[in-house]
Amino acid sequence: MMKTLLGLVIAGWLVFPTTTQAQDISLTDVLNKVNQAVLKLDQGQFTFHDRITKHVADDDSSYTEYTIKCFFKSTPGDSVMGYQLASFREDGYHQQIYDGNNLFTVIGETLEVTGKQTHSGRIKEQLENAESTYLINTNRALQDFNQPSSAQYIRNLLPDYYLGEKCYKLTIEYPGDSLRTSKISYYISANSFLPIRTVLTLTSIVGKVKETQIFDYSITGMSKEPLEANQFSREKLSNYRIEKNYDPSEKYARDELLPIGSPAPNWKLPLISGDTLALADLRGKIVIMDFWFKACAPCQQQMISLQAFHEKFPSSEVAFVGVNTIDDPKKDRLEMFLKNRLISMPGVYKGNLIQPLYNVHGAPALFIIDKQGVIVYTVSGYLSKTGSEIEQIIMKHLKQ
Repeated sequence: MMKTLLGLVIAGWLVFPTTTQAQDISLTDVLNKVNQAVLKLDQGQFTFHDRITKHVADDDSSYTEYTIKCFFKSTPGDSVMGYQLASFREDGYHQQIYDGNNLFTVIGETLEVTGKQTHSGRIKEQLENAESTYLINTNRALQDFNQPSSAQYIRNLLPDYYLGEKCYKLTIEYPGDSLRTSKISYYISANSFLPIRTVLTLTSIVGKVKETQIFDYSITGMSKEPLEANQFSREKLSNYRIEKNYDPSEKYARDELLPIGSPAPNWKLPLISGDTLALADLRGKIVIMDFWFKACAPCQQQMISLQAFHEKFPSSEVAFVGVNTIDDPKKDRLEMFLKNRLISMPGVYKGNLIQPLYNVHGAPALFIIDKQGVIVYTVSGYLSKTGSEIEQIIMKHLKQ
C-alpha cells in the first residue's frame, strides 16, 4: 500500500505554464533540486519572518510577529554546527552569534557566553532550531519525504505563489484523531529551489472549544553575496549591560520547585468565581495545586488531565485548585475560558504573589500536599505520565 501511494504521489506531475512550453517536474526532482540548492550555499544572508496566529472559537485569539536578520557561513572543520551563524531580531531584544568557538546570546540587556570546549552540547541545543538554520533544517525535513516510510503523509504537490514568486507547494498531513490534526505546507521557489516558507497548522478540540494555531515561517531577501569579514564577531552585538558565562547550575536552580517534605506555605487568593480561598481552609484534605496561565498550551493539557481526577475523587477528601499566575479574570474572561474547556475545579488568580513561596518560575507547575500540609509530590512542566503518578500519590495518601 505504501509503495503504491508513493508511486501515485511521484506520478502526480506539476505543470507551470511558461512563455514557451509547459514544464513538467516530479516530486523526486523537486526534492533533489532543493537538496542541491541548499548544499551549494556556503554563505549567505536572509530575513526570517516568524508569525504565530492563534484562533479560538471563544474569541481568545492572538497574533505575534518577529523579524530576524540571519547570516550563515559554512565551516566544515566545526564539529558542532558546521557553520558560523548569526541572527538579530529587529527589535533588538534577542541577538545571537556563533563564531565557531563561542556562542554569544543577548536577551534583553544580558549577554551570555557559552564556550564550545566545555559546553558544545548546549550550543547545539540552542542552535539546531535557530532562525539562521532555517534553510538547513527545512532541507533535512524535506528530504525525509523522498523515503517510502514518509511518503504516506504527502497530501499533494501543487503550483502556487508566495509574494509573487512561483512556488511548488508540498502539503503534508499527519494522522490525528477527532480532537487533533496537523498539516504542514512547504513553499519551494520554482526559480532557486530554496524553501522559502513553512506553514504549520495545528487544530485541536479542547472541551467545547476549537483552537487553531498557525506557525508561519518564511524568508525574504536571500543573498549569496560575500559577508562582512567581522559578521560573526561579538563586536556586532549591542545594547547589553551585563555579561556572564553560561552556568548550567543556574538553570537547575530555577527548575527546582520547593522540595518534597517542605511545609506548604499558606496563602489566601481571590477565586475566579468570586470570594476567596486559603490553603488553610483545605487542611485535612489532599490538595493538588496547579500553576497555569491562558497562553500556555501544556497548561491546558494538564488542566484537562486534572479535571478527570477532580471528577473521580470526592471533594470532601481531595481538593484540586488551579492557580492562575498572569491573567486578569475579567479582561481575559477566565471564568468563560475554563467553562468552555469543561474545567469545573476551583481556580484562584494573582498566583504571581505566591510563586516565590513555592519557587515557581514557569508553568505548568504542580504540587501535591498531604492532609498535614506537607508537600509530597512536585513536577515542573507537563508530562504525559504525570496523570498516573498523581493518581498513585492520591490513592496512597487517602489510605493514611
